[in-house]
Amino acid sequence: MKLITTSWDDGHIKDFRLADLLDKYNLAATFYIPAANDEHAVMNEKEVIELSKRFEIGGHTMNHARMNTISEKIFKAEIEGCYLWLSDLLGKNPMSFCFPGGVINQPATEYAFNTGFKIIRTTELLNPWFDTKDYVIPTTMQVYNHSSFTYYKHLAKRFKIQSLLLYLKSGSSGSLRKNLEYYLEHIQIHGGCFHLWGHSWEIEEFNLWNELEELFKAMSNLPDIAYVSNEGLLQYKN
Repeated sequence: MKLITTSWDDGHIKDFRLADLLDKYNLAATFYIPAANDEHAVMNEKEVIELSKRFEIGGHTMNHARMNTISEKIFKAEIEGCYLWLSDLLGKNPMSFCFPGGVINQPATEYAFNTGFKIIRTTELLNPWFDTKDYVIPTTMQVYNHSSFTYYKHLAKRFKIQSLLLYLKSGSSGSLRKNLEYYLEHIQIHGGCFHLWGHSWEIEEFNLWNELEELFKAMSNLPDIAYVSNEGLLQYKN
């Protein structure tokens, strides 16, 4: 199978600019939105409902809480509260969840699944493979100009040897466009899932909109590719 999905974190109002670009290039997406976030402004509930008419909305805790800074009691309240809030707001149960800051641990993961979420997105990068049995999913690229050193460190820290070897084979570029072309080609030849993610506030802060649109152009309307939201990946799982 050959899949392309995208996801966007934090629920900033600039997500609507992202949504327009995604629509322009016929790309599917999931937006992970907390109810509140002390770090950045978050769209209001009316805006969340409006965005949900176009794209999947996933859970991102109630207050953008990082699991390594709070107690078990609080992280359970953050996860369950988020699930109930979105269920009530959108009139249906959310399927996808993403831990803020990429901070993930086994107890919190198990609790998220037990709460009702069906798929959990991580911030693991440079992974073009698709595991049909694993419902904790990695990503391939973030819309951010990481250095080659950062990619090496990211993969080594997580002991992702297969991903590291593939990145070395790719030429170890820090270029978003070069990496996109390499990993898309890998998926077209070998199958797998290309997963692009990012933050609209970060794209705005670093003026990456033009670069993002070029990435979207390269990703769109490719033959024999299924374009799905993160929830849409579930249909390809065993």
